[in-house]
Amino acid sequence: MAHIRSLFFDGPLSEVENKALKAYTMGRPSDVIWNITNRCNLLCDHCYMAADAHSLPDQLSDEETITLITQMGELGVPLVFLSGGEPMMRKNFWEILEKAHSYGMHITVSTNATLITREAAKRLKANGVDWIATSLYGPPHFHDKMVGVPGTHDRVIAAIKILREEGVGVALKSAVSRDTLPFIPHIIAKAKELDAGLVYLCDLITSGRSEGEESARATAAEWKQLADSILADLLDPASTMEYDIGAIPSVIPYLAEKLKAEGVDVSNGLERLKLVSACPVGKGHMNINSEGGIMPCQFAQDWTVGNIRDMTLTEATTELYKLDAQEAKGICAPEACEYSRICRGCRTKAWHATGDAMFEDPTCLLKRLADGEGTTPGDAHYERTPLSAAAPCVAPGACG
Repeated sequence: MAHIRSLFFDGPLSEVENKALKAYTMGRPSDVIWNITNRCNLLCDHCYMAADAHSLPDQLSDEETITLITQMGELGVPLVFLSGGEPMMRKNFWEILEKAHSYGMHITVSTNATLITREAAKRLKANGVDWIATSLYGPPHFHDKMVGVPGTHDRVIAAIKILREEGVGVALKSAVSRDTLPFIPHIIAKAKELDAGLVYLCDLITSGRSEGEESARATAAEWKQLADSILADLLDPASTMEYDIGAIPSVIPYLAEKLKAEGVDVSNGLERLKLVSACPVGKGHMNINSEGGIMPCQFAQDWTVGNIRDMTLTEATTELYKLDAQEAKGICAPEACEYSRICRGCRTKAWHATGDAMFEDPTCLLKRLADGEGTTPGDAHYERTPLSAAAPCVAPGACG
């Protein structure tokens, strides 16, 4: 994740990101993305969790969730994302939210928005929710096809309008694939129309229902064109839109170079990235799944360093920081790329491709453009390392 405007200019998330950076420098979790349930009332084609209407049998009990959010509060976690599945389907969702609010945490709820009513929006606002992050994939016919439930698009739009009327910030999310790419301009325009302040664009993660679909990823040339359009909007004095880029951190050094060419001083942003990097794995970023598994990244649900039932958040943080002590390999290594510590490459894609989280990012935008592979879909093919032979702290539970 990398909020471009807040990184290189003075964007709407600068304050909370400063708090997250301070927590990181103090050895605490900078932010926690918590999948509080695997249940969902939609069936999105690309869902990295393959979420459905069923809870996982070993999910945290209601009592365990309150113990966990209490730990976060007492540890001073500045930012928590309540996600799913569909988080509002968890029966004690409001109890978790109220507890988080009591500790003064910044709260984002990642939801498909189909359960948001006027009453729910008021309650979200009263409990300190800064942002609702909700997905939009395109116009009604396409969005509904993607999520597998007719009428969802119209419900999402209605919910966004209610949320903005109640003063809750809205971020529109979309996975970037060859299917969704034609609709990204529509999504950005819709965000502006609906007064949503942030657009989150995440490269396709090929796990869950999209496992094995590497050829569905946008090409480097397509990502370059998208990045250039984002750059144009960032440089437009009339635009205040924040952009967050996920799962393709190499877009950030690409944009930094372009901004420098436009005469923008990006030195502060690049210095900041030397501390936190565009890929947040090992940088104070923590992910917890519905069963209590502690993950370096939410997009790799099988890559865990332990379970919250067996370790404290402080112990989990220590294990995650060990990943930052390791250097990336191949084209992502410090000796191979000047942006190694700024970008880091997508560690989850390396994990999915090879079983080695420190391997090179097979979708590096800079590398693919330099090699003239801009029109090639998907990414490089690698042999996945068996889990038993994977590097330390890579096999599920190896560091637990």
